[in-house]
Amino acid sequence: MADPSPFSNWMDIFDVSKEALMLIGEDGEIHASNRSMHRITEQAKPGQRLSPLLKEGDNALGVLLTHLRRSADPQPFNLLLKDETGEGLRLRGVGKRLRRSDHGVCFVLRFRTDDRNNFAALSLKVAELDSEVRARRAAQHSAEAALEINRLLTKELHHRVNNNLQLQISLLRRAARLTSNIEVRRFVEHAIGRLRAMSAGLDLTYQSGETGVDIADLAKKLASQIAETLPTELEIDLSLDGGFAVSVPQVTPLALIIHETMTRIFAPSDGAGDGRIELLVGQDEEGPWLQLSDNGQWADVPVDGDAAETNKLIDTLARQAGVVVLRTDEGGRRLRLRFVAVA
Repeated sequence: MADPSPFSNWMDIFDVSKEALMLIGEDGEIHASNRSMHRITEQAKPGQRLSPLLKEGDNALGVLLTHLRRSADPQPFNLLLKDETGEGLRLRGVGKRLRRSDHGVCFVLRFRTDDRNNFAALSLKVAELDSEVRARRAAQHSAEAALEINRLLTKELHHRVNNNLQLQISLLRRAARLTSNIEVRRFVEHAIGRLRAMSAGLDLTYQSGETGVDIADLAKKLASQIAETLPTELEIDLSLDGGFAVSVPQVTPLALIIHETMTRIFAPSDGAGDGRIELLVGQDEEGPWLQLSDNGQWADVPVDGDAAETNKLIDTLARQAGVVVLRTDEGGRRLRLRFVAVA
């Protein structure tokens, strides 16, 4: 159906513009409106009065027409259109009174919809970013507080565990001094060595945090402790150039393996040994490894007694540490720990 409005021939010109355009008469009747205007409100159709579209109705229309009649120059204005939310949609526009024609006085209303939409989108984006920044700051503060609490708890836990270990070591040393039984004394002294090995691993774990412990640092600290109890004829040689990091759960079982091997397998219980013990670390195409060796033979290790039980303990600790144990007599008695996966 053809548009009966006498201004229908203006529509082609209106639709070229990206701005929302509306042509109204002096009585507030809409004579023409373009597609951009329809996107704002579909009710802006020729023949429709503008006042029912306004939140304040005839009062807002009267104020607008009075404002535009004052001058033939373009006049800025604001309108509050009805919308579904009930709060109203505020539009900024520019209106111009046209010369009187056969159809009376008319007014062209231009609404800068791009500005409105961009401003609304920008405002929404700013609000979203502000909300996100606030949420991230709150999360960061919570994380920092949790980390600080965790650091303090870890520090306190380390001190408590280490103090308990040192207390047990002191009690065992006192017990060793009081007994005249050489077997009991050896047993107690070996228990002290185990606790010292665990304490050494604990110290290194606390210092390194969650990043893991360098195997060279662990080997050096344990070798220094063990050298205090070995026969003077036994020397410890270290070759730690190929160091690597081991995970926190691996530290304690590895410390005990080194201690048990050097004191129960390589060092004779009668203290009459001679020669040297070598402790090496390295890496090859199969991965990293730790090796302990001396100038003995595995056939020299008794099939029962303390040494045999120690071998079983080493295998158990190796499974806990996630390493493979290889025993060979190539170039001396060797115990190599092959790391399947290293943190």
